[in-house]
Amino acid sequence: MTSDEMEIIQFMKQNPVAVYNRKEISRKAKSRSDYEENPHWASAPLNSLVALKYVIQNDSGHYRLADNFDRM
Repeated sequence: MTSDEMEIIQFMKQNPVAVYNRKEISRKAKSRSDYEENPHWASAPLNSLVALKYVIQNDSGHYRLADNFDRM
């Protein structure tokens, strides 16, 4: 798992039942300066996390942690 993927997982673990849109994850999972440098940084890691089934994307494009994700 990449550092970007880990940052997204750590952010989503703060409220594991919440759903987030891609922009919110991009803004809040990293520092403001990282977001301003590349506001779309979360796209590739989110796609990877969905493919690995750690994160679920619903029909409206929002993301949440998978139910069976290990939340240690």
